[in-house]
Amino acid sequence: MNRARLVRENKPFAVWDLLVYAVIAALLVVLFLVFVVFDVFGTDSARGIRVQVNDEIVYTYVFGDGGTVAQGWEDRVEERTDGSLLLVRITTDDGWNEIAVDEEGQTAVMRDADCSLRKDCTAMRAIGDGGSVITCIPHGLKVLPLAGEDISAPSVG
Repeated sequence: MNRARLVRENKPFAVWDLLVYAVIAALLVVLFLVFVVFDVFGTDSARGIRVQVNDEIVYTYVFGDGGTVAQGWEDRVEERTDGSLLLVRITTDDGWNEIAVDEEGQTAVMRDADCSLRKDCTAMRAIGDGGSVITCIPHGLKVLPLAGEDISAPSVG
C-alpha cells in the first residue's frame, strides 16, 4: 500500500527522464537530416556503367565517350538507339537482358529481360539516379556504376 501511495504522488516522468527523451529525439532529427535531407554520404553520380556476367566484364560505357565491348563478347552484345536512348542487349548462356542508357540524363536502367515473369531486375533503381547496382541473378549479370575509376589502365589483381 505504501508503494502505491508513492506512485500516485509522483509525476509520471521525472526531469531526468524527459531530458533523456529530448536528447534521443534530437539525435534522431540530426541523423535524419544528415542521411536523408542533406545526403552527406550519398552516392556520387556515375561516370558510366560496367556490365559483368559471372564476374567477367563484358561491356563498359562511359558517358560522353561511348561503349566498349569486351573481347569475345562482340557477337553477344548489341547496341542500338531508340530515340535518345542507347539500348544495349546482352545475351548470356541463360537468356538476354536489355539495358537502356540515357546519355543526357547520365543514367542506365534495366529495360527488359527474359529471366522470369516478374523480371525483378527491371524494377531496380537506375544507376546514376541513386541506384548502386542492378542484378539479374538468373543470368549472373550485374550492372555497376563507374564512379571516379580510371578505366584507361588495366587493373592488376
